[in-house]
Amino acid sequence: MDDQFYLQDSRSHANVGDGLSFWGFGGSGYVTDLAKAQVFTRDGACDHRDTDIPWPKAYVDARARVGVDCQYVTPSEALDQYPDATEFYIQKPQCWNGNNLIWLCADGVFTSDLSKAVAVPRAHTITWIGKLGSAGAVVWPKPYIDKHARRLVERDDVNIKEALRGTGIKLAKPRKPREMVFNCQGCGRFISDERRYQEDCRNCGTSNTP
Repeated sequence: MDDQFYLQDSRSHANVGDGLSFWGFGGSGYVTDLAKAQVFTRDGACDHRDTDIPWPKAYVDARARVGVDCQYVTPSEALDQYPDATEFYIQKPQCWNGNNLIWLCADGVFTSDLSKAVAVPRAHTITWIGKLGSAGAVVWPKPYIDKHARRLVERDDVNIKEALRGTGIKLAKPRKPREMVFNCQGCGRFISDERRYQEDCRNCGTSNTP
């Protein structure tokens, strides 16, 4: 059985677009780049807080896609570094999946997965840009973008029940939030947050509505 796991932060704010976030090396925070994600043993992956989910590394790696973070690339730098590039990727402007750029595929659809993007020869870039009409496009030298690409996994590409099948690992059930209670302003008895809006205190008749 595979004994290597990534550890995902499953809290809703942890996702970057559709990309899942995992523990980084040495407690460096959470990352979407799988190359920077800490790899845990089975015991290590299961010994964390309830909101951290262990994913078998082999399962995630098999479903990884390739993304390019818009924070680390600029068109001017790309053209300066690769003025003689022979192939280009075509990006849809003003569109992102989290921080990931969106690319044109050979069939005319768009994706955040660079591995599915069309690589256009230099001589054909104008023709391909024309297919996008008034929306326009950003053209990137292929070797520059390939250098800045990283492996990540998106939530629609994975299923935790499928991933953990046969591992014997059971996820902790989410804890129910504790109910808020208050002291009655009249007699001091405890009254729930919900009940103070529904009725006066059953003991003394005091209204506790804010």
